[in-house]
Amino acid sequence: TIGPPPQPHRSAVLGVPPRAFSAMKSVVRGVVASALAVTASAVTPITKVTQLLTDMHAKGVAEQQDEATKYAAFNQWCSDQDRIKSEEIKAAGEKIEMHDAEIQKAQAEIRGFSSRIAELEEDVGRWQKDQTSASDVRGKEAADFKATVMDYSESIDALAQ
Repeated sequence: TIGPPPQPHRSAVLGVPPRAFSAMKSVVRGVVASALAVTASAVTPITKVTQLLTDMHAKGVAEQQDEATKYAAFNQWCSDQDRIKSEEIKAAGEKIEMHDAEIQKAQAEIRGFSSRIAELEEDVGRWQKDQTSASDVRGKEAADFKATVMDYSESIDALAQ
């Protein structure tokens, strides 16, 4: 077979027997693991910044959700108020139209009553003139009657003498 030549084992390159190399590898892994554990338990500035950013992000997301809830409630209130006020405006418009019709009806009645009042005032004026004329005529008739009664009384008295 043709292929690359076999690579020597790493322990052979370093000049360490394979068993010792394996032991060294285990020790290095233990040291690295303990170093990582110490590093992980120690608070570094980068870890602290990362933690602060994570907390800030969580707080921002919570505030965003809270604001979205408040906005949804406010938006619903606005929609309800818009609907309510629109209905109130429509009802008020209908009332205005109804009152306008009542006003026009009342104005027509006023015109009718005003013309009737004018007719009645004319009748009353005519009747007052008639009464005055009748009173004048009755006054003249009463004077004539008195004169006639007086004349008859004098005539009867003259005949009786």
